[in-house]
Amino acid sequence: MISVIPIIVFTMLLFTAVNVSAGMKFVYFTVMTIFYWTSYTLFNIPYLSLGSELTTNNDEKTRASSIRQVFGTFGLLFANALPLLLVTAFKNMGVSEVRAWMLAALTLGFIAGLAILITWRTTRGWEIKYRPSDKSEPLLKSLGKVLTYKPYILIIAASFLFYFAFNTCNATVIYNALVVVGATEADTAIVYTSGTIVGVILSMLIGKLAVKYDKKYVFIIFMAIAGIALSAFKLIGFHSITMQAVQFCMAHFGIISFLVLSYNLLYDTCEVYEFRCGEMLTGVMISYFSFFIKLGKATALQVVGLILEARGYQAELAVQPDSAKAAVTDMSSWIPGVLMLLCALVIWRYPITREKFRAMQEAKKLKLAGQDYSTEGFEDIL
Repeated sequence: MISVIPIIVFTMLLFTAVNVSAGMKFVYFTVMTIFYWTSYTLFNIPYLSLGSELTTNNDEKTRASSIRQVFGTFGLLFANALPLLLVTAFKNMGVSEVRAWMLAALTLGFIAGLAILITWRTTRGWEIKYRPSDKSEPLLKSLGKVLTYKPYILIIAASFLFYFAFNTCNATVIYNALVVVGATEADTAIVYTSGTIVGVILSMLIGKLAVKYDKKYVFIIFMAIAGIALSAFKLIGFHSITMQAVQFCMAHFGIISFLVLSYNLLYDTCEVYEFRCGEMLTGVMISYFSFFIKLGKATALQVVGLILEARGYQAELAVQPDSAKAAVTDMSSWIPGVLMLLCALVIWRYPITREKFRAMQEAKKLKLAGQDYSTEGFEDIL
């Protein structure tokens, strides 16, 4: 809850024009960006940890993640459309464009703050009371503990590969539509709208399948479908905006499977770790999981820029050289495709299955009751 005021304030300040030199503007916006993302992290880490704090029921976690992702997908759609609508509305009220952007950002900050308050109020008091961890223990020691646990290592490796793939694909959608397909900027709305619709449908479908079947294998299948489909576009090519929309929709098979199920796999990892070591380190595990997500995003954006530069892409050119077009096609097809297939392969090695997790939960009940228990059937996940 303490993130509410900082998020509102720094969202507004990020879109506030300052009348200073170019050098000072760089310093100002760098500092504001750091403060904004720090405020966001104050909310995001506890929010993501709620999945394992509210219930230990696997099916309930999966349903909650599915619903969360449906709202998240709609949220992304509004995030793309609402800023310009707000700016236009404020300008029609006689406000200057610079001030309109600041007021639009302030409005969005209040919406975000309200969402955080609602989340805090509706989940307050529902948290499961785990045994408190040793707060005197150095943070790096806690990190050292979790980074020796195989299931956790596999989860963070998969997260890095996925976000490398996702951001490579996402960053080149517009490039591919404009440079390779020859579409207009207005046409790209078709691509994003199609992706949003498919994303909502897949969020519900994957959630239902993961309740009925083992979520590990649902994750692998949908991620592999996306990887194979994207790789195939290297051979099929992009000949129309429709093909670009199909490509983005197929990418969502992997995108939604990760966003719906990866945190549930992580929650299972946290609970098994707690059985193994007697400590519930959800916050620590989510924190470093998020770090590798950011690392994957940053790596992807850096690689995209380097490849475009190396292959001769020049933003000022109306017509890009064939080498630049080929690079954009690669980054929209086989490169993210192969990364998603590698992500699926990593999760294939992830040892915690539904059957083993349920066996662990039964043993945990006996352990907490002070009765004899056996780890037979799930020794390898410990």
